Amino acid sequence: MFKRILVAVDGSHHARQAVLAAAQCARELGATLTLLTVYHEPPGFEGEPEYSADLEAAIHGAHVILDEEEAAVQAAGGPAVRKDALGAGAPADGILDAAASGQYDLLVMGTRGLGRLQTVLLGSVSGRVAAHSAIPVLVVRGANHEAG
Repeated sequence: MFKRILVAVDGSHHARQAVLAAAQCARELGATLTLLTVYHEPPGFEGEPEYSADLEAAIHGAHVILDEEEAAVQAAGGPAVRKDALGAGAPADGILDAAASGQYDLLVMGTRGLGRLQTVLLGSVSGRVAAHSAIPVLVVRGANHEAG
């Protein structure tokens, strides 16, 4: 059923839990696994050379996240992965665009597990993605190991 799995990652503990769950699913289903991270493009009003330096730093940071998550998949005995760093304004928009591309059957992502009040005040990327995704979404909720 699910042969092409997309996992949205951001370097957090919650994303790592999602990566490990997706790797297990991919292994058991014989599916391909793609890791996606969405980085913030710097504002265009900065001008050069600040814009180029900030963009390079954002892209580098995205690739560091992807490399770390790929290493976690490999350490868990997971399948080979594809990696994709996508520049966009808001993470939810980038994730939704990737999910709507027609390349994937399942989207996996972590959640911080915020309470109702925090979700209302801060918003929820996973909630927005789950509500608007063109494909099924598996939201992995792990124990909260991060402060804040």
